[in-house]
Amino acid sequence: MSTSAGVVIDGYDVLAETGRYRFADRVLGGRRLNRGTAMVAPGGTPHADAGEAQRRYAQQVVPSTLTPASPVVDLSYPVAGLFVDSPAGVYLDLYQGVAQRLFDDQHPRLRGIIEQLAGYGLAFRREIATDDVLELGRPLGDLRAPRELAALVNGLTSAAFPGLGACRTFFSNSGAEAGEAAIKLAQLHCYRRLVARHGPALVERLMADLGIPRDRVFDGDPSPPDDPLYADYPFVIIGCDGAFHGRTLGVLNLTRSRKAQQLAFSKLRWRRHVPFNGRLQDLADLLDRRPLPEILSSPGGASAVFAAGKVPVELAALFAVECYQGEGGYRLADRGWLRAIAALCKEHGILLGLDEVQSFGRTGALYAGERYGIVPDLVWIAKAAVVGMTVVRAELADEAHVGWHSNTFGGGKLFDVNLSYAVIDTLVNWKEPLFEGRGYLENSRLKGEYLRMRLAELCAQHADVFPEFSGLGGMWGLTVRHRDEVIATAWREGAKLLGCGRRGTRSRLRLILLTDVLTREIDQMVAVLERTLAAVSAAHADDPPFGEEDDEEEPPA
Repeated sequence: MSTSAGVVIDGYDVLAETGRYRFADRVLGGRRLNRGTAMVAPGGTPHADAGEAQRRYAQQVVPSTLTPASPVVDLSYPVAGLFVDSPAGVYLDLYQGVAQRLFDDQHPRLRGIIEQLAGYGLAFRREIATDDVLELGRPLGDLRAPRELAALVNGLTSAAFPGLGACRTFFSNSGAEAGEAAIKLAQLHCYRRLVARHGPALVERLMADLGIPRDRVFDGDPSPPDDPLYADYPFVIIGCDGAFHGRTLGVLNLTRSRKAQQLAFSKLRWRRHVPFNGRLQDLADLLDRRPLPEILSSPGGASAVFAAGKVPVELAALFAVECYQGEGGYRLADRGWLRAIAALCKEHGILLGLDEVQSFGRTGALYAGERYGIVPDLVWIAKAAVVGMTVVRAELADEAHVGWHSNTFGGGKLFDVNLSYAVIDTLVNWKEPLFEGRGYLENSRLKGEYLRMRLAELCAQHADVFPEFSGLGGMWGLTVRHRDEVIATAWREGAKLLGCGRRGTRSRLRLILLTDVLTREIDQMVAVLERTLAAVSAAHADDPPFGEEDDEEEPPA
C-alpha cells in the first residue's frame, strides 16, 4: 500500500527505512565501500580482462560449469551487502555465490563467532565426527558442538512442519551429499519395511523374479548386519522433470534439468520421473498398487510390472521434489499439485523428500515447503546453511545400521559447525533495530512484496523483453527474451546476473537477495534492470512481437 509517508507493507514503511541507515565503511586494499551510501557506478564491464583470467584458471583447474561468459570476481576488493567494489566501479551481486549467503558477511554475530574460534584455538580443529562423539565439556563462549547444531535444526524443522515429530540430522559437506544420504535412508527404509511386512523369504523371491543374484562374497562374515546381501536392490526413487539435486552419481539419477549434466554417466535403472507441476495422475499411473505377494504370483511377476513401465508401490522408496526449483528455472511448485502428490505418497507409504538446498531461509520462511501445508519425511539443506544436513523423521534414523553412510568432514570441522549455528540462529532469532525489531525472515518476506511491486512496474514497461516473473521473499525468477544479451548488458550496467533453466527464445534469470536486504539495494537493482531492459528492447525494436509461440527450445518431456 502506498501512502504519503512511503510504501507500507503489513505495517512497515519500506521507504522510511532509508533514514535509519548507519553503516561502517568496509575497507580492503585501500578501497572503501559503505552499504548505506554506495551507488552502482560501473565504468565499463567489471573485470574486462576476463579472457586472460579464465585462461590462467583453465590451465590449473578441471572444468566445471564455467563458460566464456562467466564473470571474474576480484577477491581483493571490498563487499558490503549486495554491493561489490571492482576495478571498473561498484556493481550489485544478484546471485550470491548461487545462494550461499543469507545476510551481510560482516554481521556482528558472525564476526564474534570467528573471533571466538580463533581465540580458543578451534578455528582449525577438525575431527572425524563419524568416528568420535564431539563435545565441549565446558562452556567456551558461544561456541557449539555438532550435537547442538543438530538440536537447533531438528527443533526448527519439527516446528516448521507440524506433524513431522522428532527429527535427527545427518551432517555432510554439500547439498549433493545431503541428497545422497536422503536417497540411501529412503531405500534402507523401503528394505526394512519390506522385510518386516513380508519376511526375508519374499525378498528372496522378489530378487529371483527380477534376476538379481545373491552377493556371496561376505557369506560367513559374522559382522552386522545379518541380512543376506544381493547384487542390487530394486527400490525406486522418483523425481521431477526440470529438477536439479546435484551431480554426484546418486542424486544425478534425480537431476533432470540440462543435457550437460547427464552425458556418459551411469544411472540407476530404479529411477523414474514425472512432470513438475503436472497431474496427480502422472504419479498415480506409475504405481501398481497391488500387494507385492499378489504381483509376484501374477503372470510375469514384478518383472512384468517394470517392463510395462510401472512400479510396484511397495518398492517406491522416495518422491523427491524442490518446492522451488532452482537450476530448473526458479519455478514454484503449484500448491494444489504438490499437496495432492504429498497425500498420495502418504497414502501409499512413499517417503516425501524436500530438497531445500537453494531455498533454505530465502522465501520469507525457513523452508519453502512450509508454504504448502505438507509434511515431508526428509528435508535436505546446504549452501547458506554452511554445511550439508539431511533432516529426517527420527524413526528413519532408528532404522539405520552402523556404517550405512559416512563422509570425511561432515560435522567434524568446528569452524563450519559454529558458523552454521550462528547463521541459522541469527536468521530465526535476531531482532534487527534497523527493521524496527523485525527478524530477517520477516524482512525477506516484506522486501519480497516490495520487489514484487517494482518488478510488476518493469514488466509493464518492458513486456517485449520481460513478460513475466515469479518468486517469494528473496528468490525471484524472471522470464526474459535474449537472455545472454540481458546478462551481458546488465553486467555493463552494474549487476551480476545468473541464468537458470533451459535456454530458449524465452529463458529464466534468477535474482537472489540477502535476508537483510535494504530498500535502497532493491531500488538500485530495479534501476539497473530498467536500464538493461530498455537497452535490450531498443536493440530489438524491429523484432516480431513476443507471442505465445515463443517458448523454451527444450520443453520438459
